Formats: sequence, C-alpha cells, structure tokens
Amino acid sequence: MASGDSSSETAEKVLLYEINPFGNYEGLSLFNYGDGDVDLKGWSISDGEGTLTFISGIKIASGARLTLVKAVGADDWFSGRGNTTTFGDERIQKKGSFILANTGDDISLYRNGILRDAVCYGEKHMEIGWSGDPVPLPTNKYVLRIGSNDTDTAADWIYTKPGLTNHSFDPELYFDSVVSPFSFPESQGTPIFKEIENADREILIANYLLTNVNLVALLCGLSAKGVKVRILLDGAPLGNDISTELTLMRSLVDAGAEVYLIDDPVAGNYERYAYFHNKYAVIDGKKVIVTSENWTAGNLSENCSNRGWGAAIESGELSEYMRDVFFSDMNLEFGDVRPLLQCYPGLKPYAGTLTYSAPEQCEIMRYEAKVMPIISPDYSLTAMRYFIENAGSRVYSEQMDLGSSFCTIDDRSPVGWLSAAAERGVDARFILDASAKSRDEIINMINSTTGTKAISIAGKEEFSLIHNKGVIIDDKVWVGSVNWTESSFQNNREFAVVIDSPEVTDFFAGLFIDDWGVNEHTVAEIGLEITIDTFEIDGDRIYVFTVSGPEDSAYTWDVLGDGTLRTSPINKIVCKGLHEGVHTVRVSMDGTGYTAVCDYAVEPIAMPSSENKVNWIPVAAGVAAIAGVGAVIRRRNNNP
Repeated sequence: MASGDSSSETAEKVLLYEINPFGNYEGLSLFNYGDGDVDLKGWSISDGEGTLTFISGIKIASGARLTLVKAVGADDWFSGRGNTTTFGDERIQKKGSFILANTGDDISLYRNGILRDAVCYGEKHMEIGWSGDPVPLPTNKYVLRIGSNDTDTAADWIYTKPGLTNHSFDPELYFDSVVSPFSFPESQGTPIFKEIENADREILIANYLLTNVNLVALLCGLSAKGVKVRILLDGAPLGNDISTELTLMRSLVDAGAEVYLIDDPVAGNYERYAYFHNKYAVIDGKKVIVTSENWTAGNLSENCSNRGWGAAIESGELSEYMRDVFFSDMNLEFGDVRPLLQCYPGLKPYAGTLTYSAPEQCEIMRYEAKVMPIISPDYSLTAMRYFIENAGSRVYSEQMDLGSSFCTIDDRSPVGWLSAAAERGVDARFILDASAKSRDEIINMINSTTGTKAISIAGKEEFSLIHNKGVIIDDKVWVGSVNWTESSFQNNREFAVVIDSPEVTDFFAGLFIDDWGVNEHTVAEIGLEITIDTFEIDGDRIYVFTVSGPEDSAYTWDVLGDGTLRTSPINKIVCKGLHEGVHTVRVSMDGTGYTAVCDYAVEPIAMPSSENKVNWIPVAAGVAAIAGVGAVIRRRNNNP
C-alpha cells in the first residue's frame, strides 16, 4: 500500500489499532509496531467526510498506542486511559465532518499523502486499500487489530469490549500435562476436594455457582491456615437464588479469603460478559481443575446429580495461562468487578455449621497428555470449528443446550460442521438433553436432513439431566463449560480444554457410548432381538418378552403368532396362561420398519393355571411383581 515510500518511511510501522464509534467518547487509536519512535507530523486520518492532520509534532514511541477521541471522560475506559488526546488538540487540524458512524465507516491512514493503512467496519465497504468484507461490529463493541500482520482484510481485526483478553486461536498451543479425568455423578466431585485439600500456597476459583457447603468449609480452613484464596463469581446467575451462596462467601471473607463478584445485577452497569460461566480453579500455580458442572450441593455429593465431565490437570504452563486470565477478569479498572462486601455491605455469614468432612478416597487415574486452553469469547467458536472440520474418524458431542441460532444446517453452526463431517465418512453422533422444549423437533431435523446420528435424553437412573458440554474428536476430547449457544461462544466468559490423549479420550468416549445406549440408530445398525424369561409364581408360568430396542419406545406384539396384537409403551410385555406348544412371537417398533421374530415352546407345568386362557398383565405391574419375586428368591437362596 505504501509503494514509492523511502526506506526510512517503510521502517515506520504505524497502523490503525482501534476504532470505537459508540458512546460519548468515540474515537480511534494508532499503534507503533516499529522499532523506533515516530513523529506523526504530516500524518493524517480520513473517514471520507473529514480529516484529522497532525500539523505539529506528536510522537508515538515504539510499542506504544496513541488514542484520539471526540471528548475525554474520566469515567470512560476508552478515553480515560493514558496517552489520549482529542480531535480538537491544537496539534491536530480537523477539516470536514469526522464522525465514526455506528452503522459502519471506512478509515484511512496517510503519511504525507501516501496511503499507509485502511479498515472498514459494519455495513461500510471500501474499494481502495481494503479487500473483502468489512469487519463485523455489534452494538457497543469496538474493532481491534490482532497482531502486527497487515493483510488489509477483516482477518487482521476482531470486535471486542474493554477489559476482554482478546487471545487468538493457535492450533499449536499445547502444554505438556498429566491429566486425571473424572465424571459426574460417578466421582461425586471427589477429585475437586482432593486437589484443593493439597493446596499450600494459592487457590484461584472462577465459577458460575459455588454453593457446596463442604467445599466452602474446606476453603475456610485453608484460608485460616494462610493459603491465599481468591474467588470470582458471577454476580447475577440466571434464575438462581444466590442468597445462601452469598452468606457462604461472607463466611469465606471472614476466614481471610478474597471474594469478588463480576457483572452485578444492577441494570445499566458496564458488563464485560453476558455471564461469567466458568467452572475452574488454579491451585498453587501448578494444577488446574476444569469441569462442565457448577460446584453445587447436588453435583459435589452423593445425590443423583447431572451428567458432566471434568479433569484435574497438572501443568505449570497451563496454570500460568489461566492465572493471567483470572487476574485479567478480576481487574477492578473496568467497574464491573467489586468485592463481595462492597456489593452487599450488610451481608451476614452462613448460619449453619462449616466443618469439613473429607470424602472417601477414590481411584484417580493419571495420564500424560498435551492440553490446549480454550476460552470464550476469545476463540472458542473458532477452535470448535477447527477441531470438527479436521476430524478424521469420530465426533461425539454431548450437550445440554443448542442455541436457536445454531439449529441450522449451515457453515455457521456446529450442527452444520457435524453434518459436513458425517458426509466425509466421520462417525458423527449428537446427544442433547431433552428437558427443554422443542428438543424432539431439533433431533428429528438433524436425523432427517444430515448424516449425523442424534438422540435426546431426559436423564437416566444414574443422573438427572445432561448438563455436559463435551466433545470427542478422534483421539482428543473437549472438556469444559462452553455450551453450544451463541452467547456461550461469543458473549460469556467460559473455559474449556482440549486434551490430546487416546487414554483420556477413551475414558470419556466410554461414558458417551454408555449414555448413547440403545436407540433407533443402534437398532438400525444391529436390528432387533427378542429374549424370553420365565418365572413360576403360585402355579402360573409368567412369560416376560423383551425386545432389544429403546426402553422408552412403543412396540406392537403378536405373542402367539395368531394375529392378535397388543401394544406396550416400553420394550417389554408380560403374560401368563399361554397354552402348550410351539409359538412364534413377532414384535415391531412403532413408527419404524424394524421387526423381530422368534420361535419359542410352552412346556406343561405341574400345576396348571385355573384359567385356561392368555392373561395379559399390565407391563409395569407385571415387571414390578416379577422383580419383587426375584428379590424374594435371591434372599432365600442367600440365607439358607
């Protein structure tokens, strides 16, 4: 862009750095990426309607930023920082109407009339000095250059807010680690307690919800012993009564801990994030714990909690990376973080007893692995797309949520990326929690329009709901707090990791396959099979016919092969009084073309039933009765 420049001119690498059209203090900044100081006399900035020309010396040091704003306000982060001046500075000549349009504008930087840099944003396109689409710019954000590379395209820029970390995705950023995987509800959160028990210097916790009384008791004890405990929590979690959590945090403060709230519930206050949705801790600068689950009374206990994944990771490099993120988020400069007692000066401590009870020891496996940090809103969406698009054999995704903007089959949605993976032969599977409305519609849409196999699960005996946000990609696994929603990827603060380890990945893949269970997809792969169990109760022979399809599907049965049809709402049917002989049982899975056929023989019994006809027993009652008899028989056999 600067053809014709002398060698001294080209050595001066001053570029447009920030464009902020919103608010009372709109403005822009320049950054000196060169090795020496630059005198800006003779440089100018134009928006096509007005021009700002530096008419006397304003120097910008190497590695420094100069901010130019319409007006200065001490309460404004953009204009109130150092090395800032206004458009009306006597060293700057303003001509025309220089106004940064909210809907979009084009900005050009010149040195002695020669174009040196350009950028356009929003709805504005430009033909000279720029290639391709403008930089997107949502309301109340600003555009920021990432790095010194200058391709004169939107790839050089991101949109952001004051106080965000603005890290970019690096597919090579892995840290050598030792990883201990665990799951909810099986672990009951024991690895979290055990890792925190061993802290001797520092504990940093960034969580959406922290309400487990036993964990708070442990933290109080450690803080009282001199361990530096700092906690950063979301100040207004959606739909949650945090009164008990706040009293627990007051007790922690009384024990010597520091507790801060980010994004408080006061309307109109500046907020960096829609939600501070992390679930992680950094311990002694050498270990990181990350989970998909909040650290609540239910999840860290023997209760039937959510399905979720977690990992304890030993890595000094990963710990240092997340310490930097933690302290950046805890920064008080931006006005959205306040100490607990500043938000609630009259807050009372927890009224109950805070005595720590160590959970029982559990087996914790350790595997060498490489681990990549993933953070929202910086680059989690870019990372998710990268990993799915580069999958070669399998992508298994288990999600609590799928945002409305992602319920589409296109290249902007993870569902679309899954679909593309399936088209190239990848085994693509998707589990979605079924507790919210319209989940069946989403699953049916995915199954009917893509090669991805999808199911929804409304909890199981083992857990209450799918709260996971985990993804298996070949021999890598994504574990953390990032839901498949636009807000989670682009507006929340979230933390996840990608663990590169066949052993760790297989641990979580085994959990996924267990949750996947038997469904219409497994039936399509292996067909239906019938098994028959018999029990003798009070002179009657009870027959339990079970088909290998999903337990919660409806089935139509012809038990005697005589065309008499019965329907069962689950995959079993129970009857008695079958007449002697060889029969053929047929069953079909309602709504599908899947059918199973099996021959069986009814033998005479010593004491025939008083009724000589088939008696169809209600399925639930029949199965319960048989289970009870089985329990009685087992008790008798075990107690001679």
